[in-house]
Formats: sequence, structure tokens, C-alpha cells
Amino acid sequence: MKYLICNLKANKTYEEMLNYKEQLTKINHEKLNFILAPSSIYLSLFKDSNLNLCIQDIALNEKLNLTGDISMNQIKSLDVTYAIIGHYERRKYYKETEHEILEKIKDALDNKIKVIYCIGESIEERERKVEYQVLEREIARIFNKLDNTDLKNIIIAYEPTYLIGKSSTYDILKIRSMINFIKKLIKDYYGIDIDVVFGGSVNQENIDNLLSLNDLDGFIICSSILNPENITRIIEKMTT
Repeated sequence: MKYLICNLKANKTYEEMLNYKEQLTKINHEKLNFILAPSSIYLSLFKDSNLNLCIQDIALNEKLNLTGDISMNQIKSLDVTYAIIGHYERRKYYKETEHEILEKIKDALDNKIKVIYCIGESIEERERKVEYQVLEREIARIFNKLDNTDLKNIIIAYEPTYLIGKSSTYDILKIRSMINFIKKLIKDYYGIDIDVVFGGSVNQENIDNLLSLNDLDGFIICSSILNPENITRIIEKMTT
């Protein structure tokens, strides 16, 4: 089954989230691996739902139980099974390094939390024609330091950074090339078949072209899924 990962980022007030939850319960998502990533303060609202819950980030020093952090025990007590790690916005605005990302990934995997690891090149890197090297580096610097048994619990989220929050036109052939590159690289070097999802302003209008990419295992979506009606349309397109 394909993945539909709904990253709500820091959207919705408490009342809005209650309404959102009510509408989600009416959506049939049984034909998909449907993963919901609300703000951490709302995870408990969905604890007893039939949704796969995902946290948008985890604490770097989670064992220290620092002020403002969320511990792994707290995360697991809410039945969270996935964590988004290495998102472009965390790298850009919080200056997250690959060492810090690796430590977060290790903590998540050690605690049986599956990882959605975000990678992607910038427009400058693509213009310099080093996009493949960028992805290889982002993969190797993490994967080389993990056991192969851990790698099977990682999903790659390929998000070209210049498409996040933008309404750019997709180069479908380029996306296909990048997806195939990621899968072949990981198969050749680590001997595993890995799931790769795509993100970058995916919505119910442009998803049709992306669905023509047979090697793509799903999507990570933000803005479009803030309206539950759009989720219904996207699921219909992904499952018909």
C-alpha cells in the first residue's frame, strides 16, 4: 500500500483540531498507509483512533528530560509509531546538523519508532548539477552509521527544498530520475528495498502527474491536507 503522510506542521487551534478530527473519522483510508503528524500538543487527541500517528520531530537530548522537550516514553505512551526527522525547515531555521539528525534517528529506532527521513537538494545545488551528490551524501552520512536491520524501519521523504511551500511546476522526468537514483543507491550499497515518498506542495490538482511514477511509494503533504475534503479527493486519486 502507498503512504499518505499528512504533516500539519504548526497549524490549527484546539477547537479547529477537534473539528478536523471529527471530519477525519468519516474518511475511508483503509487502502493506504495513512499517517497523521499533528503538532505534538494534539497527539493525545488521536491516541485511541485507528490512525498511524507521527511526531514532527524528537528531542536531541531526550534522555535528559529537558524543559520544553518531549521524552521518548511520552511519545510511545501516545501510541506514536513514526517520527519525521531531518525536515528542511529544521535544517534551515534550527541549523540542525547531520550529526544531530543521526542522533535523533538512532533514538527513534532504538525505541521502535519508524523514521521518515527527509532529504532533498536546493535550487542552487540543482543548477550546479550536484543534486545527485547531495542526496548520496545525505543518505550515506546517516545510513553508513546504522545497522541494516535499522534501515528497514526508515522511509525516505524526497522533498526538493525549492518546492516546499511553492507552486512550482513539477519536472516529472527529473523526479522519476531522483526517485530511481535513491532506490538504486540504497539497494546497491545496503542491500535493501526502501520506500520513498515525495513532498513539495503536492495537492489534489497536481497529484495526477505524480501518480504516473510507478516507483513512488506515496506522498508527504502539508498545506493541501489542512482541509479534510482535499484528503478525500487525494485518497480517491491514489486508490483508483
